[in-house]
Amino acid sequence: MIKNFVPFYCSQRNEFSILNLQSNQKSEDTMMKKRFLTITVAIFMFVLLVGCSTNGADSASNKTKSEKVLKNTIKVSANDAINIYQKKYPKTDITSLELEKSFRGPVYKVEGIDELREYQVTINAKNKKIIQNSEEELDEEDQNETTRKNESLDLNKLISVKKAATIAENAAKGDSTEFNLEKDLGTTYWEVKVKNGSHEKEVKINAQSGKVLKVEND
Repeated sequence: MIKNFVPFYCSQRNEFSILNLQSNQKSEDTMMKKRFLTITVAIFMFVLLVGCSTNGADSASNKTKSEKVLKNTIKVSANDAINIYQKKYPKTDITSLELEKSFRGPVYKVEGIDELREYQVTINAKNKKIIQNSEEELDEEDQNETTRKNESLDLNKLISVKKAATIAENAAKGDSTEFNLEKDLGTTYWEVKVKNGSHEKEVKINAQSGKVLKVEND
């Protein structure tokens, strides 16, 4: 009886050992699969983050480049834009002029008034075409000759956009991205936005003499 039991016991023990080895093998396979999955996910996340970072940097770079070239993409001068406005609304005075980049490309926005109404003309800064024009009544308290006289710009001997850009960039150490011709306390001036990385400054320049009036953080 004992003799019969020994082979049976050995047989059962061998089968148990085989099952145990198989179980261990399955556990190792499972662990390997988990490790492989973890490594794969980590690599995927790394690639994704690098891609997002690169796209963000490219986007910022492209934005900066598009802003930098504004002054170099225009083919219409500020004086040209003023003449186009004056032909459209000859009996009015200009109160502001703005050069900016839009989805249409660079544009001038010229605003003016008379005793009763205010006017705006948007002009393509590459081909002189009028993109849009509008007019509306002034507020009642502004419908007078005094308002017109106080707000109208001095358009004699204006320095050009490119000259204003050069002066502003030298004063603020950056790249000019936007231009506004305005008036304050009787002085007509260019206000130029200048960017240097993430920093932005506004430079005010006398529109006739080219003298820098003020440099301030935007």
